Amino acid sequence: MSEGLSISRRPAPPGTRVVAVVGEVDLDTVPRLADALRQALTCVPLPRTLVVDCSGLEFCDCTGLSELLRARRTAQAAGIAFRLAAPSRQVAHLLELTGADTAFETLPRAPAPDSGRSAYQRPVTGRGTRRPSFRIPRPARPDRVDMRMKTEALVVEASGQVADGLWQMSSGETTLARVTAEHLAQAVGPPGEQLELPSIERLERLREGLAHMAMAIARTHGQLAWFLARTTEALTPVLHWRTLTADRAQSFGTVVPTPAELADAEDAIRLLHTALDEMSTAAHQGTGEALPDTSA
Repeated sequence: MSEGLSISRRPAPPGTRVVAVVGEVDLDTVPRLADALRQALTCVPLPRTLVVDCSGLEFCDCTGLSELLRARRTAQAAGIAFRLAAPSRQVAHLLELTGADTAFETLPRAPAPDSGRSAYQRPVTGRGTRRPSFRIPRPARPDRVDMRMKTEALVVEASGQVADGLWQMSSGETTLARVTAEHLAQAVGPPGEQLELPSIERLERLREGLAHMAMAIARTHGQLAWFLARTTEALTPVLHWRTLTADRAQSFGTVVPTPAELADAEDAIRLLHTALDEMSTAAHQGTGEALPDTSA
């Protein structure tokens, strides 16, 4: 349940617009964030820099991250620098977990009206820059490895690119996405069905799903290949799992997955199946062509 969200504009140096986000961004409140970012990027005069002050943002889910990524793309297209300021621990964790920390430039604090340009032109994160001191240490062996969350963030970003017209799937991509979706659905069944299987068979099915993804990557190039490569990367813990007993000298660094980790990976595969199926269907509807028969 959302605890609410408030968004306000803060005083800033000339040429900079600061939008402060306080509270929680989730499925219920994300439309307000989207409206505020849209207004900040379109009101006249246009800013040279838009800073989203996240110091009061207590929670942000993948829908909120999607809106931030969408606003960043809009800002880039308009020649506006887009930065996040003082992400809370949860937001910093989400950025790191999904790999979005390399996409955003981050400031330690929002620029004050008299801080001058240098204070907001020196990011502390982003590609090739220093990580912030408030990074959250990850436990050596978490109960859940968050594969579904990583996959969800990638799916949200890919769906946004398709919706914005930045990714126009070719007929070959559409067919391959649909075939891969069907293979993933066959590899990993419904949750109730999977829970009845022994761990070794659940792991076999997960690796079968990864094999289908690898074959799809080998058969295409461009955005579909990149998307599948990133989702495969999110699922790489599966490759380090085993279910057979082995002493340390024989295990090659593999570990036995917990039931929660198996379920997390299976949920990620199901989410990817749904996303690929919906993306391929939407692409065919956009062309007005009939869906190809892939059952043969």
